[in-house]
Amino acid sequence: MEKATSYSLRARYLFPIDRPPIRDGVITVSNGRIVSLGHDSEGECRDLGDVAILPAFINAHTHLEFSSLEHPLGEPRMVFTEWIREVIRWRRTRIEQSEGSDWRHDAIRKGIEESSQGGVLSLGEIATLPRADSDGRYAAMQGINFLELLGLADDRHDELVAAANAHVATFKSSSRHLSPGLSPHAPYTVSPRLVDSIATLAARTHTPVAMHLAETREELELLQSGSGPFCELLSELGAWHPDVIPRGSTPLDYLKLLAKAERSLVIHGNYLTREEIEFAAQQRERMSVIYCARTHAYFGHERYPLQEMLDCGVAVALGTDSRASNPDLNMLNELRFVARQHQDIPPESILRLATINAATALGIGESHGTLTPGKQANLIVVPISEGDSSDPYELLFGWEQSVMMVFRSKSCCTEVTRL
Repeated sequence: MEKATSYSLRARYLFPIDRPPIRDGVITVSNGRIVSLGHDSEGECRDLGDVAILPAFINAHTHLEFSSLEHPLGEPRMVFTEWIREVIRWRRTRIEQSEGSDWRHDAIRKGIEESSQGGVLSLGEIATLPRADSDGRYAAMQGINFLELLGLADDRHDELVAAANAHVATFKSSSRHLSPGLSPHAPYTVSPRLVDSIATLAARTHTPVAMHLAETREELELLQSGSGPFCELLSELGAWHPDVIPRGSTPLDYLKLLAKAERSLVIHGNYLTREEIEFAAQQRERMSVIYCARTHAYFGHERYPLQEMLDCGVAVALGTDSRASNPDLNMLNELRFVARQHQDIPPESILRLATINAATALGIGESHGTLTPGKQANLIVVPISEGDSSDPYELLFGWEQSVMMVFRSKSCCTEVTRL
């Protein structure tokens, strides 16, 4: 690792994100901030050759505590509730094998290392540990630490609200790298009353909220009729409370609750209706939908309505989810997968999903997500094909190369990591 105070870099392409790519572009950085983009440099310029320079990626949704997994749990296209049973068994095994130590620490460190090597320097992490980053686990990251809240029973309400309050207070007083967030997990694990209380608390404390919503058809069945695979699973676990969820409920009911927060992230949204998509579009200044593309494919869901969402004006960002349903946490792999799955969507729109759209989702768009003068110099360098294509996005997405350098902005300099 090296440090640089002021420098200029030349690349075959710069991808500013907020404007078209710049061929044979030069980016100049000073004191950890981007100074200029163009074709010339007033001082010495380091030519990196056939590479692309982009803003560092932002992973809008992940669960790092699964990062020790070598392969996703279960089998592709399995019933979602069966996968949840796999998760429960895996957690119990980890706890038994840990002999009192917290196995999540090592997994989180591993996930952060993998994310950093893939060019992710900011993320939205769903955490089951209700503590700040005093041990330095997140020193290489910026973003949001969303405390996961679980408990469908109405008598858990006050306890969970108290935990949420404590999480916000602890992070705001002690965290240097991440901001606090709150995550009422999903409609089948938290009550509408709790979602309402958490959204109200979030609005009062200027804290973002993230919730898994409209992820499966089985979830919609539970909301509509109180029956189906989720009812069976919750009953099996002794966690089914039939009076908590009103019959005839829909994801729209939860979207309206989440909209009370200053900023909300709707995780997945695989089965949002047209009405719900239009509602999310109306709330785009404060609500984002997070598409987890390879997780979506792992479960064999119906085609994701990405085009419809973008056409309606929904703020869509990209997340990797976790290694429990994704082979890795590599955002470039995620982007290339989306580009292959949605060839009708312009590649510049796809690249925005993991840059400025994700930055906006996490509330850090003013300083992250684009190569714009004044923003933090969090940059990544990716080798691109030596081919003759005049399409820079084809050169970026069409060649299976990995991030080779990461430039991480500090208060007075930039840390450079060669991978």
